[in-house]
Amino acid sequence: MDSYCVFNLRSISTGDRDDPLANFFFGGFGNNYVDDGDAKRYREVLSMPGFEIDAIGGRTFAKSMLEWNLPPLRFESVGTPGFYVPWARSALFATALSTDFEDGTVRDTVYNVGLQIDFEMHVMHRLPMMLSFGYAAGFADGDRDDDEFMISLKVL
Repeated sequence: MDSYCVFNLRSISTGDRDDPLANFFFGGFGNNYVDDGDAKRYREVLSMPGFEIDAIGGRTFAKSMLEWNLPPLRFESVGTPGFYVPWARSALFATALSTDFEDGTVRDTVYNVGLQIDFEMHVMHRLPMMLSFGYAAGFADGDRDDDEFMISLKVL
């Protein structure tokens, strides 16, 4: 088992708060249905699973994330020689995000908790793919605000 932690990631944008181009926007897992990027996109700075894409914005932000990666579950005989699934791994994560923390009138603090399960697949012995399923619940003002389901197939 391993864990992944980011604490006090802080960034500042210059410009007027009312200008959308001067703000950072957060939300979503960040994966596409069919994708070629990293399967664990919930780790990226602008991701915030459990909320709609770009649902949270601000000129400044601080973000902390805690992730717990469980050991992979290895399969002995799932599939055929031309298509098989050698393992599955799961990760639990929780994130805290505060935007516009320098101004109490517009400050926004949100949290999420989530789970992602990835299945490694091999096609024709040489073409690795990753099928990912994820769920996250987002919390704002101490109440559950939104949730999100994710399914993604990483090709090559």
